[in-house]
Amino acid sequence: MDPMKATETTIPVKQAQAHLPQLCRSQKGYLITDRDKAAAVLLPIADYEAMIETMDLLSNPKAMRSLRAAKAGKLTYRELNLDDENFGF
Repeated sequence: MDPMKATETTIPVKQAQAHLPQLCRSQKGYLITDRDKAAAVLLPIADYEAMIETMDLLSNPKAMRSLRAAKAGKLTYRELNLDDENFGF
């Protein structure tokens, strides 16, 4: 994934260090650079949690088979169990 697509602003590491509390409160994503090279990404916790949830879903082989079948139009609608960590698969 291109870190620039996940962030709204590029900021040098020294500026990020000086303004970290404000950056955290802003609820925006930042690409932090060191000598004009990407060094780190600062994301709001909701964005981070969404990424982790997506990675969990993508790492579930049954879920991926269902997603592929749905995309191909070969799957009938089935309600997911969102309380189950495996979504009922």
